[in-house]
This record gives sequence, C-alpha cells and structure tokens, in this order.
Amino acid sequence: MTSQREDSIPHELRTAAEPRQQGLYPVRLTRVEQANPSIRLLQFGIPAHTDNVQPFTFQPGQWLDVHIPSITNAGGFTITSTPADAQGASAHVELAVQDSPSNPAAAWLWKPEREIINQEVNIRVGGSFTWPPSGIESSLVKNVLLVAGGVGINPLISILSHLHNEWQGPHQLSIHFLYSSRLPQGHESLPLGTILDQILFVPRIREILKSQKQSRKLNISLQLFLTDLPAGRLSQDGLTDFTIHSRRINKQDIDAVVAGGDPSQTVSYICGPPSMTDEMVEVLNGVLGRDGRKRVFYEKWW
Repeated sequence: MTSQREDSIPHELRTAAEPRQQGLYPVRLTRVEQANPSIRLLQFGIPAHTDNVQPFTFQPGQWLDVHIPSITNAGGFTITSTPADAQGASAHVELAVQDSPSNPAAAWLWKPEREIINQEVNIRVGGSFTWPPSGIESSLVKNVLLVAGGVGINPLISILSHLHNEWQGPHQLSIHFLYSSRLPQGHESLPLGTILDQILFVPRIREILKSQKQSRKLNISLQLFLTDLPAGRLSQDGLTDFTIHSRRINKQDIDAVVAGGDPSQTVSYICGPPSMTDEMVEVLNGVLGRDGRKRVFYEKWW
C-alpha cells in the first residue's frame, strides 16, 4: 500500500506529527509465517521486564518504528497482535509485512528466513488511531464499524482481536466488519475455500466469529468484498458465517449497517488506500448524524 514515491519519504518524517513513545525496545525475530504470496507475519519476542526498563505497552491500532541496524531509516509497520500478547512468558508483538522491494526495511524483513531469524531490532510505538476511541467513553459505544481495504486490515485486526478477548462493557457490543481485498496471486487455479484462507486475516476473523457465537459478548458480522473476483466464481456454498461480494464497498453498504443501530452510539474505524479512506470518511460523516465527525476515526499516513 506504499508507492515508490511515498517510500522515498522516510516513515518517521511522514509521521512526525503523530504521537510516539520515547524509548526504544530491543526485540528479537522469533517466527516467520507466510500468510499468502505477498504478506509475511513476523513475531518479535519481547524480553522479560526488568526494574530499569519500562514494560512494553501499546494500544490496539498503533504502529511501530522498526530500527534495523543495517538500515539508516526506520521502517513503519502496524501492530497486528494485541496488548495482551505482549505480556507473560511468551510475550511478543506481531507485524504483517507486505513484500515491498523499494522499502528498505520491508525488503530486509523479506530476506530468507535463515538470514534474519533471531536477529535483534529496536522498536518504538506510535500512532493515534487506537481503541478506545479518543474523546468517547467506550462503555457508551454499542456499535463499532470497521472498514478495511487491503493491508488496511492490520490495525483493525488488532482492535477486533482485543475486543474479542477483553470486552467487559455493560452490554453486548455489535461489530460490523466490511473488508475489501484483492485476490491472492495465483488464485485462478485455486478453489474458493483455499483463496479465502490466503486473504490476510480472514481465517483469524472466522475463528473469532466462531468463538463469539458461544460467548455472546460480541455480535460480529463480516462482509468480504473481493474486488477482482469474477461474478461466476462467487458462491456462498458452505459459507454461513459471513457474506462475500464481488465488488467494492459502497455507500449503500454503509447505510445498511448504520441503519441497524443508533448512530449516536456508533463509532467507525477506517483504514485502506487513501482514495478509499477519503470516500468512506465522507460517507460516514454524513450518515452518523449530529457530531458524527467526532466518531469517525481513520488512518492514512502512508
């Protein structure tokens, strides 16, 4: 989701106006997993807390400055794990990194696993696109709309996973997830079920959906928009937990979700390509009613 032109602007310069923590934390790359042909999931182990080092903390939705010793400028990557994952004996932080040869930090993280596993890097937390929503009492929120485009899923999967594990509000929380994505490379010869498993974080979301049907703390719905799926391949056979569309997200989709609840008790988080984000922000500013702009949050720093 970064172009070569944008990659020429160092991440820390692009995000200079965003809040960030002061300290750098040394972490070690402990796991590399191929989510699909163009996305890697990377886990970095967090060292045990000591008295002279502040504990590693972050809010769902934030990102990291990643300082790699051999690279001059820090890379910027969104955290896809939860704050709870950064605690305890197996404390770690996870990133989903797209194959981007023109981005030096991403290119390093895409080196052969044997060359980078157990290597140490330094990280720093930043960003204001977070849960709980700024300026709003989260216990008063009854509806959350998450709108993702492509790797804009990254901060939203952290928010969703955190709510799945931690929501203790006075009522059941409704979460509506609208996720737009392109098909993975080589999809032409793959069955639809295999394709879905390769779309970033769809398997994780489906596990959350399955779990919440039993706990009932959250009422979650997922709509997946596959923008390059031929209509002839669209099928809901065997898929009862979410809906697939072979098109882009549109205003009618937003209207339908917001109409199902009280707009004054709804917050929305949007992250995707800049043009998509601008369009969705404009739509939501119009449909969330009085003071709606205060309840629309978006990330667009790349």
